[in-house]
Amino acid sequence: MPLSSRLIAQCAFALAMVGAPLIAASCAHGAVVGNAAGTSSGSPGSSGSTMVVVGSSGGASQGATGGGKCTQAMPCNDFAMVTPVMDSTGTTPLPSNPASIFGSATNGSTANGPCLVEPADQSLVPKNWLRPRVVWKAAGGETVFEVRFSTVGETQDLVVYTTNTYYTMDEGLWQQLAWTAPDGGAAVDGNLINTPITVTVRGSSGSGTPGISASSTFTIAPAIADGALVYWTTENFDNNASNTTLQGFHVGDEGTTLALSSNQVQQQVRAQPIDGGNLTGNFQQVYCIGCHTATPDGNYVAFTAQWPWPSTIASIQQGSAGTVPSWLSRGAVQNLSPDYKGNAFDVWYNPPAVNQIMLGIGTFSPAHYQMGDRKYVATLGTSWNSFSLTDPGVPSGVTSQLAWFNLEWDDALTSAGQLEPNGLPAATPCSVGTYPGINGSPQGCISTPNSNGGWGIVARNGDSNGAGSPSWSHDVDGNTDVIAYSSTNVGVKDGRMDCASGTAQCSSDIAVVPFNSGAGGNATKLPGASDSAYNEYYPAWSPDDSIIAFNRVPAGTSMYNEAKAEVYVVPYNAGAGGTPLAVTSTYPPPSCTSPFVDGVQNTWPKWAPNPLDSTGKPANQVDGDGNRYYWITFSSIRSPQAAADPNNGGKRKQQLYLAGLVIDKNGNAKAYAPVYMWNQNATVNNLIPAWGEFTIPKGTTTTSVQVAQ
Repeated sequence: MPLSSRLIAQCAFALAMVGAPLIAASCAHGAVVGNAAGTSSGSPGSSGSTMVVVGSSGGASQGATGGGKCTQAMPCNDFAMVTPVMDSTGTTPLPSNPASIFGSATNGSTANGPCLVEPADQSLVPKNWLRPRVVWKAAGGETVFEVRFSTVGETQDLVVYTTNTYYTMDEGLWQQLAWTAPDGGAAVDGNLINTPITVTVRGSSGSGTPGISASSTFTIAPAIADGALVYWTTENFDNNASNTTLQGFHVGDEGTTLALSSNQVQQQVRAQPIDGGNLTGNFQQVYCIGCHTATPDGNYVAFTAQWPWPSTIASIQQGSAGTVPSWLSRGAVQNLSPDYKGNAFDVWYNPPAVNQIMLGIGTFSPAHYQMGDRKYVATLGTSWNSFSLTDPGVPSGVTSQLAWFNLEWDDALTSAGQLEPNGLPAATPCSVGTYPGINGSPQGCISTPNSNGGWGIVARNGDSNGAGSPSWSHDVDGNTDVIAYSSTNVGVKDGRMDCASGTAQCSSDIAVVPFNSGAGGNATKLPGASDSAYNEYYPAWSPDDSIIAFNRVPAGTSMYNEAKAEVYVVPYNAGAGGTPLAVTSTYPPPSCTSPFVDGVQNTWPKWAPNPLDSTGKPANQVDGDGNRYYWITFSSIRSPQAAADPNNGGKRKQQLYLAGLVIDKNGNAKAYAPVYMWNQNATVNNLIPAWGEFTIPKGTTTTSVQVAQ
């Protein structure tokens, strides 16, 4: 690859993977909408649910305890104690008597009212979540505003007057309504759990009839969200590695923290040097952080480094960020950064030689993350080579595969302080079909040589497609040691899910294959996530392995940086699947926020971990009515609070969202509207969230409030 092309492409894979999650789908199978779990209207999913989950484990855990203390029959006085709130933080002073401007609670016109952006209508939040923040866009001439919180659980409304176009509820009041964290004692549930709270905003120019916004109702769940999020962030999509880092925060933090920067990474890789010089086969300092996945203990992340995309593992623990795990062997470092035929890098892209370094997205499982059995699974080999994010790519003649790596493997050479002179083997031609656009040339097949236990190919019997974006089950029941992946007829491009232009219609389905100690087995498509009318990809297992979340787009649509991307979930059901349920398309952003007409890229779903029970094991959160609570995070360009990215077609910056999913005792599912995470930096792209029990520092870095544009 010419030096100039490599410089253009540097970190493109990382950016592509970040954008790749941008692929999902449209066409909703409407989720049930209504009141939250446990309210008077019945359990979630009780009318018209489109997904039934079966075979999942039960068991209550900490923080799942029925309803709140304040009801319509016995309302509380939490709001009466503090209302009205005079918010004087705006740059424009409040009028002396703002209540007189607005009059009675129902006075006003909806014809020209404020545009209510947050909270999203019909949303559900964990009881230990960020305190509510209300954000709106002012209508013409409005300078003073009234924010009103109303609920049957309180004797009167909470009223706030402000000249800002946002308001964040007082922390003490929020804890009283939702949840008080334990501090040497038991946690205290809030007064308004499971009691819907309605928000409206009125605006006025100081005289005349005020305008009234549409109302928005959110509910506090009788369940917590556990752990912390670590996500990939970049200032823009300019293929510049210097602006990529991993940021993070613990649930409830009102700021973020730096989890890992490239200059902290101590493991070196065979890749392009930081000065952009030619590849030499020598190990180099990591300068690009790409697609990442976390180890089950939350102490480390594995990610792709700079071109040609070897894999790296680094600590994200507080005080030791970037250090190499003590269990990572030199042999494993070699296999994660293989050197094809010594230094002959010029033959990487000559079919049928496998593109060795393109390891792609990786995944771990708690079932294979202990001393003596510490494995990592990633895609191996790229089907298309491209020099930039917009390059349609050139077919390599290689079928992308799933490969496992033994992270503790060593042999005589590596234990003696040497590295293997050769990495993974070249592919040999085989007759497994042809990719569209290759004009009948054979694909390369990767076969496992005598690797002495260092690595191997996960056989996918019955599936000759390329494999991408694997997700490994947790195997919480001891019987679900399964890899879900994207089975695509065009393979992967530089490790990412992308369709090369000029090819025939691309397709992708979610398929599953047993790990089987690395041997693999029969691969089958998952019903409900393998519809020929759509491309399905980016699978993610729920913490109890009962549900798989995924992205969906219309068939033939590329799965990278795709506006039509939507998030869906489907039951695993021992491989039998079920009916998919729309998570995002049921709840589009308000039309007054001017969303993009082609879609808002709801992409790359990840699940929150279940809280640990008294034995230290994850346990489902189940309330007194048998409702199970799950939390999904994803990225989207739906927020008008995010800055525009001139290097990504002027689209808004990718931002993180939270969506609740509740399964009732009969297995009926209900998805709730996405919730914006207002503690993130809205001036950068925030993508590929990983959610686990991370040991990162507390998030304390805050940014100024982004006003809806």
